Amino acid sequence: MSYFKFNGKKVFYDIKGSGLPLLLVHDNSLSSKMFQPVLQYYLNTFKVILVDLPGYGKSEKLPQFPKDLWFENSKALAELISHLDIRDVNVIGSGGGAITAFNLMLEHPELLKCLITDGFTGKDAIKSFASNIHVERERQKKKLPIKLIWLKNHGISWRRVIDNESDAIYAHFMEIKQFFHKDLSSIKKPILLTASLDDELFKDKIVDVYAEIKSEILTAQSHYFHSGSHPAIISNAEEFAKIATGFIKSAAG
Repeated sequence: MSYFKFNGKKVFYDIKGSGLPLLLVHDNSLSSKMFQPVLQYYLNTFKVILVDLPGYGKSEKLPQFPKDLWFENSKALAELISHLDIRDVNVIGSGGGAITAFNLMLEHPELLKCLITDGFTGKDAIKSFASNIHVERERQKKKLPIKLIWLKNHGISWRRVIDNESDAIYAHFMEIKQFFHKDLSSIKKPILLTASLDDELFKDKIVDVYAEIKSEILTAQSHYFHSGSHPAIISNAEEFAKIATGFIKSAAG
């Protein structure tokens, strides 16, 4: 297993396949294991870089997560890219990973070639989600299928990970609210916004949210899947991979 150091803690990463570099950034409450079911669609074309963000999965556990979670996690991704000594990295971020990936593009555009954000919910925290995160997470802990997913992703310390993240999400909503430190209009690299129109997190707002983003980022485009749950990279695995591969190859020139 491979690790790099970030803020004095070990962060797990793995590299599979060969080709153009593709960094996959996992969703909230999960780890890089979320991508296991879909890796087969990428390994023949890309050198896939998997990472468990600080405190998640196989990475060293943290006593608490930072309030500005997605911004701080983007710093870890920049450190990973530096550790690997690569450039022109293509990135797919899913859910919370999309927020982290957007922060990476905003802060370190020189490291990236293009960005695909899947299930990106907007520039600000969703009040109904963030303000009730502790209640919702306690409810989810009572559901065996969800507990098994968290156990698979984080091991026996899954409760600590979920509680740390819940605290950070709530603190961010109460004290920070906005996900980004710079204007999205500063982005000049190719961006693809993807989502399922059945995404349970924000299906009534997807089109409006993405229209707003595209009005700010002139290089952004969107693609919607007509069915499938959150995230589309999993629920529409094969079709998503074809679209993502075509977009990345186009960006490569």
